[in-house]
Amino acid sequence: MASSSAASSSSAASAEKASNRTFLLCPMCKKTHWSLPVHLRRSCMKNSSEADILAVVESAKRAANNLLRTGRVWEYSLITRIMQSPDPVGRMIEELQSRGMAVVGIPTEDPAPVAPAVPAVPAVAQLPVEAPSESGSESSGELYQCPDPTTQGTSVRERMSSLGLYKKHSLDHILLAKFAKFLQSDLSNENFKQEVENVARFLYYMDPQQASLQFVRQHEKTREYFLKLSEAGLCKQTVQNYIKSVKRFLKFHAGSTDLCFTDRVLHVDCNNYTQFLENIQKASSKQVSKETTRKRFDTFQEGVLSTAEITAVLAAAKKDFLAVIGKLHEGGHQLTLTEMQLVLYYLEAIVILEQGQRPGVVEHMTVTEWISRRRDDTRPAFVAVAVKEHKTAATQVATFVLSQEQEMWFDLYFTEVRPVMLGRKRKHVDDDDESDERFFISSTGRTIHNASNDLERLHKKYQVPKVTSQMVRRAYKHYQMREISSAVDACLILRRLRGDSDSDQSDHTPTGSAAYLTDQAAYDKLLRSYPVTLDGVPPKRSKRVSLAGQDERYCYDRWRSEQLELRVQHVLEHFARRLPSESRVKAWIEKQGWSANIPDAASIVQQWKPSGGIDDAMDSAELQKFCRTQRWKGLSVAEIEGKGRGVVVTRPFAWGEVVCDYHGKVVSRQEGLATHAATAEQESGYMFFFNSGQVACCIDAHEEECLCHPGMCTFGRLINHSSKNANLRHGCIV
Repeated sequence: MASSSAASSSSAASAEKASNRTFLLCPMCKKTHWSLPVHLRRSCMKNSSEADILAVVESAKRAANNLLRTGRVWEYSLITRIMQSPDPVGRMIEELQSRGMAVVGIPTEDPAPVAPAVPAVPAVAQLPVEAPSESGSESSGELYQCPDPTTQGTSVRERMSSLGLYKKHSLDHILLAKFAKFLQSDLSNENFKQEVENVARFLYYMDPQQASLQFVRQHEKTREYFLKLSEAGLCKQTVQNYIKSVKRFLKFHAGSTDLCFTDRVLHVDCNNYTQFLENIQKASSKQVSKETTRKRFDTFQEGVLSTAEITAVLAAAKKDFLAVIGKLHEGGHQLTLTEMQLVLYYLEAIVILEQGQRPGVVEHMTVTEWISRRRDDTRPAFVAVAVKEHKTAATQVATFVLSQEQEMWFDLYFTEVRPVMLGRKRKHVDDDDESDERFFISSTGRTIHNASNDLERLHKKYQVPKVTSQMVRRAYKHYQMREISSAVDACLILRRLRGDSDSDQSDHTPTGSAAYLTDQAAYDKLLRSYPVTLDGVPPKRSKRVSLAGQDERYCYDRWRSEQLELRVQHVLEHFARRLPSESRVKAWIEKQGWSANIPDAASIVQQWKPSGGIDDAMDSAELQKFCRTQRWKGLSVAEIEGKGRGVVVTRPFAWGEVVCDYHGKVVSRQEGLATHAATAEQESGYMFFFNSGQVACCIDAHEEECLCHPGMCTFGRLINHSSKNANLRHGCIV
């Protein structure tokens, strides 16, 4: 009786404990469990390590916490936009998944999209209110992406949706979570979400039930997937990016995990699949090049936008913008959400449209960078703002210049509008939110994830033809996308440089100033007076200005770059046959007496490759020393089980590098064969037969010591030589 009572009380306590516990969602089976660690160990991750299980549990806890804090509140405007989208069901599924919820039972074939209800037209045009949660917006990633289909109509998006290509596995799956952590931590890729989502869509297509690496055995289905992406209307470059994402995902799991130890067969299949993807890449890369050429040809035929067309939206919105700025100047006015958004969008448009910067500059500009803006000493009416982190190359700093009036606008936004927007931020936000550091923030107080969308909203409000940042940069960079006028100017400049005196062209030829010269022409003119040499000194700025005009800085940088390249090549030629140490390279460079533009010894060692032919290899004093002393660096004699002594390497050798010498008494082939026949079987490998021109010879090295190296053990005789599977090739120097 006492035993029964204890059991019932224990059962009640357990039930009470379970009712108070937060049920966590398993990302594999999409079911909630009151003890997720126990479930994973017993079922979904029973073959995984304890560290992987704990990582999934922590991720599930964070997702549940975020859902309780922010996922239960919905804006009516967001629901309205979802219902009015071409595919409201798919859009709702995406929104639910972005909030950490799981949607199960999704049919393989998408249902026909529901026709959206036509909303009533408002009497006054309003700027679209942003969704409070921007986590559903796609990250730009590090790869180039063709413009978002949502900004070009809905045809591409509808085709992608109808083909089921937007469906994806949960990003919390262990395979995808590890890959995301690798991109974020190891590669320091802040915008990794796009690449992980590409892989998640690919894995769903290959196996809708569960994400796994078994797709490496489905080559035909893989090819079918990439063909479907092209059929849906994605450009070739975007399809190429999908291939790159899958390839990087596979290389990570094959090379940076324990897969080679846990499943060798699958590891081999992964390597074979990587080669298969490389073949697809080679075929598609040609299509990408053709697509790029076709776009440039179309641009040449159509022409680029004029400055007025680029900044048309700024002119259209300026009246309303100045009215809002006037309110801020007067004080005592509380701006509406629409007015604050107008200020934000207008300033973003100045940076992107007027200054020709990428959207990444707007998205990553920080408060510190704004405060650290610099004023021109000679022209104090202008300030320059430098942005370190953006989407362009990591070695470039994005810089844009503002007039005194524009600086005042930016400062009013910073002091009056931005604090109000920050106040709209929810108290509980993600730990990785950086809105306090970012200069531009959304109307919800969060960081801006896609400045291009803000620019599109501004164009739509004022009914101005849409202009993207890519169109702006194309118009500002004539050397890449030439106009007809640019081609004519180049032709006339070349005529003048050749000394042509055609009277029909003389009236139109640029005269008397290096300012009209192209970069290349100005540099050629500079080289005639100051050729690039090993020990030369670049011309002073006054000389460069007189020869190259406004291109003097370009010419200076290029002159130094070519001299540095010349010096690097000179160093590499000195160390032609054997990989030098960094200290040796550094010491030799110091002996040259160069005081500036000095090559880096570490980079030279890193890019070193052997040069010169085998015939002049022994001209190297270093190789002569190694032959004399038999102290070949990078080699060591070791006992190999079952084979006796052998030679092993202690460092990698480059293709074409001299490894060691194989010398001994040179005899005729007949003498070598006779000695070979009389030698014990275990010693027969020390005879090396070769042809010297038309003469068949043999090196007899069966004696432990050679006559020229008494008391020394030479390396060459201990290397096994094979004529079929050789990893070393001999060069004959008699």
